[in-house]
Amino acid sequence: MARQDGPSALLPHIVATGFTTAFLGDERSLREFVVGDHVVRDLRERGGNGVLYLINDTYDPLDERQLRIGVNKDAALIRKFRPFCGRPIAEIPDPYDCHASYAEHFAVALTDRLRRLDIHPLVVDSYRAYRSGHYAPFVATTFEKYRDIQEAMAAQFDYAVQNLFRVQCPQCQCVDATSIAGVADVIAYRCARCGLEASEAPTALKGKLNWKLDCAARWNLYRIDTEVFGKAHLAVQGTRNVSCFVSQEFYGGQVPEVVKYGELKISRELSGRLLEILPPPAVKRLLTEHLGRDLDVTHDYVAHFAETFEVRRGTSYADFVRRELPRMALEVGGMEGAGDPGTAFGLDHAALVAHGNAYSELYHQRRHGLRWPGALVLSDVDTPTVKAARDAVAYALALRQDRSLGSTEVKARLKAYLTGMPASPALYPFLRRLFGQEHGPNITTLLAILPPDYLATLMVITEYVAEAASARGGTAGHVDATTRKAA
Repeated sequence: MARQDGPSALLPHIVATGFTTAFLGDERSLREFVVGDHVVRDLRERGGNGVLYLINDTYDPLDERQLRIGVNKDAALIRKFRPFCGRPIAEIPDPYDCHASYAEHFAVALTDRLRRLDIHPLVVDSYRAYRSGHYAPFVATTFEKYRDIQEAMAAQFDYAVQNLFRVQCPQCQCVDATSIAGVADVIAYRCARCGLEASEAPTALKGKLNWKLDCAARWNLYRIDTEVFGKAHLAVQGTRNVSCFVSQEFYGGQVPEVVKYGELKISRELSGRLLEILPPPAVKRLLTEHLGRDLDVTHDYVAHFAETFEVRRGTSYADFVRRELPRMALEVGGMEGAGDPGTAFGLDHAALVAHGNAYSELYHQRRHGLRWPGALVLSDVDTPTVKAARDAVAYALALRQDRSLGSTEVKARLKAYLTGMPASPALYPFLRRLFGQEHGPNITTLLAILPPDYLATLMVITEYVAEAASARGGTAGHVDATTRKAA
């Protein structure tokens, strides 16, 4: 893409993507927006003024397949909203009663999802644009040259289109089953849903242009410079070729540069989870690294990607999950609010831990973080071991509260303390069970990084259990139900 020079460099370069918010869908619909955002960022890095548009085709009719996906196959909602099928999604109530319309509900869900990826498009609502008269010049041209457009498309592409405009039936309000029967001073049409046959002046009609004509019209209406297209739209009779022809011959000549991306397949195991298990920069890299290539996102594909995507030089995301996540998850457990914004990926610690744990659960069946001991952990340990654990926790707390000591000195003193304790083979295994950390950092590190409030609570618990066991002259297993409840 050539860099703009001179005064034109100040003009926004419009990059367009499109979607019909009849449902949210999974990651298969994300690639278009990630690619569009990638193009905009590249423009800005080279000094351009790129803007990302999301054309939301809210005048499109809802079909039953979309409804099933949109309401998560809820049988009651399907029955309730089936009568709305065929109507523009902008006119259908929100099935969850939290937004002004069905379209707005899923538009908000989509923009929220994109925001998580740091993608912030300007959303253009096609229903409002049509109803506000923005498409009126193109609709007028279409009816004035109706047969010319049909004949030109047939000659150029061997592509016959009966309905260049979808009339919205004034009786049933549906837009998916009307057919134009005649074009003259008035437009004759029929609705197959309700059987209405009527004629109206072109300016009185409600409805929208055929998709490929709509695409050509919006290029000229919004002066779109670049459009992101999946390869299915680039076939001979596909959207790109037909829309280019219509724009050049009838609508004003605006034809955007095309950025092509490949198809995306995703396994059922990963569908809906990719944004959870990978941080946003990793998701973006995965979807843009090979723009034109079809992607089959499987368990093994993501595992390989995690081994190659670096969070910092020399450290892959998979390495981070294996080596750094166990410690960071414990540190985050004691933080209030966000962590250090300068951590890997530019994310705060809490966000990075959430992604890492989701990945770890899926690939290693393990989740890292603070855990509280249950009664069983405390019920089968001898009194000397409990007291030794209490003393170790108390010593760690004292060191941690000494502001004159740095973390390196704290760890060194803890290591010396533990090394100098009388031999107690059961101590380390018990401390691991007490902390709920069978894997991960060693005991010295755990005592040095676990949140002080957490350690203080564990000290109270072990003190209580040790005193109760001593009073009874046996192991903690002899403590009564009240003691176990307190633990």
